[in-house]
Amino acid sequence: MAGKDVYDIIHEKYDKRWKREELIVDADRFKTYDEVFDRQNLDNIFKLMKKGSIRTLECPISTGKEANVYKARTDEGFAAVKIYRTSNSTFGAFLDYIIGDRRFQKIDRSHRGIIYTWAKKEEMNLKAMVDAGIRAPAPHGLFKNVLVMDYIEYEGGPAPQLRVLRTEPDHWVEMWKDVMRTVKKLYRKCGLVHGDLSEYNILYDGKPVYMDVGQSVDKDHPRARELLKRDLSIISLFFQKKGVPGAEAAAMRLYSELIPAQISEEPPQNR
Repeated sequence: MAGKDVYDIIHEKYDKRWKREELIVDADRFKTYDEVFDRQNLDNIFKLMKKGSIRTLECPISTGKEANVYKARTDEGFAAVKIYRTSNSTFGAFLDYIIGDRRFQKIDRSHRGIIYTWAKKEEMNLKAMVDAGIRAPAPHGLFKNVLVMDYIEYEGGPAPQLRVLRTEPDHWVEMWKDVMRTVKKLYRKCGLVHGDLSEYNILYDGKPVYMDVGQSVDKDHPRARELLKRDLSIISLFFQKKGVPGAEAAAMRLYSELIPAQISEEPPQNR
């Protein structure tokens, strides 16, 4: 792939059936993101294009250790496309969140197999959340390691993470209440624990929107209580720092409410 960007490769591979301008818009903005666009990933993206899930990739939204996210155009408007890195060197750690989840009894333990399972897991978790009335990006298509979901917008651009939001003290209190309700609903209605709940994984479009749930586990998973405790610890500390009174104490009460005393280890403690 040296010397070529994603625009050139798609042009070479698909120009007989598609004009390259129909696949990627403003390709220069993709050049620093090309590491996710190997030939297999390009095939996967193209399959979703042929299915009608997306029309074009418009621009990058974010990059992370596990995946890059792009804005895409669809027939209805816009979507977010999450491309999980198949070159991820920490993919083995994903197994800690997959093994023990009763929804995944038999899995392909090859490198790509684990990544594809992770993507499927996120799709399933998002669907369960949306079905339960939780504000989360609804999934609209999945092929291997490429997931299409709602594009969350705020004031004409991608919705920001909660960590960069500036707002009034009363609004932080209201959002904390929303977080507490969501953790409870996620556990009781979806039977899930988020597993990485923080100000980095909550977007804001006027209200909190919960995302990045590939690691979310079934509440009967061996690590569910540990992850619930960690979630409440981390997110309550964030809101406590934002001036929400009693956030840490409220988190401890919620943990005790969700985990019966006879099987509870200890309330969440901030580290």
